[in-house]
Amino acid sequence: MKKISKGYRIASALFLIWAIVDFRNYATIGKDLVAYYSGESIIWELVQDKLFQGIVKVVLAVAIIVVGLIRARKKKQRTALTAITCLLSLALFVIWGAGMFCLTSVTAEYAATRYLNGYRDFASTIATRSFEHWLGKGFDSSYANYDANRRWEAVDDGGHADTFYGARFIVGEDDEFLKRPNSNKVYSATAVYDAGGNLLECSWSDFFYFEYLTENQWDNREERSGNNARAFFDREMLTEKGKEILSNSVLTFDAAAMRFTGTFDGVEFTPIKIEYIDWDEFQHALDSKGSGQYTVSGIVEDYDLQWNTMYEDASDALSSEDVVVFYSDWFDVCYNEISPAFSYKGTDYENVASLVAKLGPELAAGAKNLTFYDGLDLLIPSVNYCHSFDGETYYDPYYYGEAAYAEEAPDLHFYTVSVVYCSPWRTAFGELSVVYLITLLIAVALVFVLRSIIKNHLIQPVLSVGEALMSEEEKNYLYPEMSKAWYESKLLQEGFAKHSDKSRMQRNEITRLNTALEYAKAAEENRRQMTSNIAHELKTPLAVIHSYAEGLKEHIAEDKRDKYVDVILAEAERTDGMVLEMLDLSRLEAGKVKLSRDEFSLADLTKAIFEKLQMAAEAKELQISYEFPEQSTIVADENRIAQVVENFATNAVKYTPAGGSVTVRIQNNRGKTTFSIENDSKPLSAEALAKVWDTFYRVDESRSGGGTGLGLAIAKNIVELHGGKCSVRNTKTGVEFQFTI
Repeated sequence: MKKISKGYRIASALFLIWAIVDFRNYATIGKDLVAYYSGESIIWELVQDKLFQGIVKVVLAVAIIVVGLIRARKKKQRTALTAITCLLSLALFVIWGAGMFCLTSVTAEYAATRYLNGYRDFASTIATRSFEHWLGKGFDSSYANYDANRRWEAVDDGGHADTFYGARFIVGEDDEFLKRPNSNKVYSATAVYDAGGNLLECSWSDFFYFEYLTENQWDNREERSGNNARAFFDREMLTEKGKEILSNSVLTFDAAAMRFTGTFDGVEFTPIKIEYIDWDEFQHALDSKGSGQYTVSGIVEDYDLQWNTMYEDASDALSSEDVVVFYSDWFDVCYNEISPAFSYKGTDYENVASLVAKLGPELAAGAKNLTFYDGLDLLIPSVNYCHSFDGETYYDPYYYGEAAYAEEAPDLHFYTVSVVYCSPWRTAFGELSVVYLITLLIAVALVFVLRSIIKNHLIQPVLSVGEALMSEEEKNYLYPEMSKAWYESKLLQEGFAKHSDKSRMQRNEITRLNTALEYAKAAEENRRQMTSNIAHELKTPLAVIHSYAEGLKEHIAEDKRDKYVDVILAEAERTDGMVLEMLDLSRLEAGKVKLSRDEFSLADLTKAIFEKLQMAAEAKELQISYEFPEQSTIVADENRIAQVVENFATNAVKYTPAGGSVTVRIQNNRGKTTFSIENDSKPLSAEALAKVWDTFYRVDESRSGGGTGLGLAIAKNIVELHGGKCSVRNTKTGVEFQFTI
């Protein structure tokens, strides 16, 4: 931190202080992680949340420090501790993110189940509450607009699914899976249609519905009349106080009484002005009165409570003869928040009301499956039919249209359609906000704990060994496995390479000289043996070529000429390949091959070779398994080692019976690497084990598969030229070939 510019430290500190302020605001205000704003995307909602803002600022503060460190050390090799810290942070963040995603998915699914349980039959719940026990009981003949008022109340309740008492079971108890907030943000719309699919009432219209008292009834301090009316209104005509009351609270909690001034046609009231008595002022007056009977009109008049304007339409000028004044202390309002846009079964809708308007007329033909999940959104449509059969009236969702009934169909009177729009994922975000914060802090703490452990038990010892190996003192050298070229490991690698290369070069030179001496002693014998072997191996293809050439010369039938030519070409190619292998073996035995020093992964090389043999292995349904260490980097001639590995692999695939298994292993032991391939097959005889590396040796023709018998001899020479050795042994299930360098 000493070399980081002061500007970076100041900027980081400012972001941290800002984040602390956001965390404090979040903790004191208790704001949910995701705020539900109409028509906004979840990204914008997250950005507006204090908790999310605080987390982002902490991340920015850390990023500033990291940038400062990088710029301060840009001319130096990255240290292992820095790299491990970054990788640990990345790994734990990925694990944390994956874990939180899984937890959020489960919580969202749980929330979706709650929503479905609560709102699957929402239309039936509304119908039961507003219609089933009230309509058709004769009240409409006694009280004006009684049945209409039940419909007004139904669509109003259906437009407030989040506060409707019938959905209170959506909220879980404290001892359930998660302690959840007291409400879930949902949007809903409801409409009532007649039997022909014509709209009767809907929740997306703004109106007051109330039990009215005339001026005489109010002045006479009557309590109730039982007569009902509805007043449509324009939101733009609401006063600021009126908008506040209708948007942020329940009307009956802010108004004790209302006064409507306008015209009335017997059902619909056209308001010019709407006023209300403040609930707190009314309660204060009621408390001042003390105990005893009272009427709302009596309290208002006796205490001269002030009427406050909620709505006023100055443009509607009517004569005083047409204007009437109604009072009410039994009232409510249908005023619903507009839902966000969404997609339902491939069609985009502006809000929930537009979907109800689309589905409503269609459902006159009978019920159908409607629930739909789209991304973050869950749409829960429902329908309830009022129909009669054999003189009994039923309210249920089980009406399927006249064509669905074999005999007499029920008489459909009207039906209620409701759609509830909610987001289980956004609900899950809100419920898990504290979990996100706590687990993130735990993950950050875990990064520092693991960093300390790795530093004390790995980085510092490796650094000490590297520094010791760079010195000129004689030591007992370790054989660490190198993986990444970080600063500390690079020190260790350079020190180890400095001493091990000198020793390796000496061993290689001694091996080369000894090999040359042995070759010189056996040169004459090898020459005679080679001549015999070459003559033997070339005899068969040359004889075949000669016999088929004579057949061509004797003018054989035309239909056989192509076959004879193909045989001659195949034997010539076989002879050419044999000659090339013999030349390669000759150069290796003579010590005329120069090896390059390549640093490469033996495991990656092996996998690449087996990928080329994949079709042959799949054709025989072979099971190939790998047992590789985390580190398999060696220094050798990559092309020559690839030639050895390919020879071993080709033999294993070729000689393993169908359905057998091949196991490839790489082992590191005190600075040496051992590569082995074990495959299922018949065991080799003692003679075969002793001579399998000899030139032109083949166990039998059935195992040769058309080979030249030079592959293993070439492989052995390549390995020995690297200072290594080859070996073969029988196992319980087959044969194992291996080399060590």
